[in-house]
Amino acid sequence: MTHEEALKPLDSAIWEMSEAFDGLEDKDVWIRPHPRLLSVGELAAHVAYGEVVSILGSFESPLLAPSIRYYPVTIEEPVTANLGATELYEEVKRIHEACRAFVLETRPDLDSLSPHREEWTWSYVLEYMAFHIAYHTGQMYSVRHLMGHETNNN
Repeated sequence: MTHEEALKPLDSAIWEMSEAFDGLEDKDVWIRPHPRLLSVGELAAHVAYGEVVSILGSFESPLLAPSIRYYPVTIEEPVTANLGATELYEEVKRIHEACRAFVLETRPDLDSLSPHREEWTWSYVLEYMAFHIAYHTGQMYSVRHLMGHETNNN
C-alpha cells in the first residue's frame, strides 16, 4: 500500500465530518446536550488531538488542551475554544493537512513502529485514525440530534 492510499480513508473521514458541521450554529458548538456527553466542539477537538499525538507528536493549536485526550478527563474538565462552527472545522482540517503533509514528506515505512503510538505500526496508526474520526463524527450527529437539530441525511 502506498502512503497516498493509506491516507485516503482519513481524507474521506475528515470530509464526512464537514457534513456534521453543516448548518451548525456557532452558539451550539460548545454546548453539551447532557452533562455526561461531550459537545460537537469537544468531539472535534478530541479527533484533532488524536491525529496530532498519533502522527506528529505535537502541534500548536487552540484545540489541543491536554484534557481533551480522554473522555473521563474531558467530562470533568470541559474544553472550549473561541471558535465558531466554520472556524472549528477549518482548524480540524488544518491539523489534518499538517498530519497528511508529514506522512507524505517523511514517508515512514508503513510496517515500522510509530514513535508516537507504542506497539502500533504506521499503517495501523493511519487505519485507526480513519476509524477514530468516523466514530466521533457519528457522535457529533447524535449530539446534534439530541439538541433537536435537523442534519444532513447521514
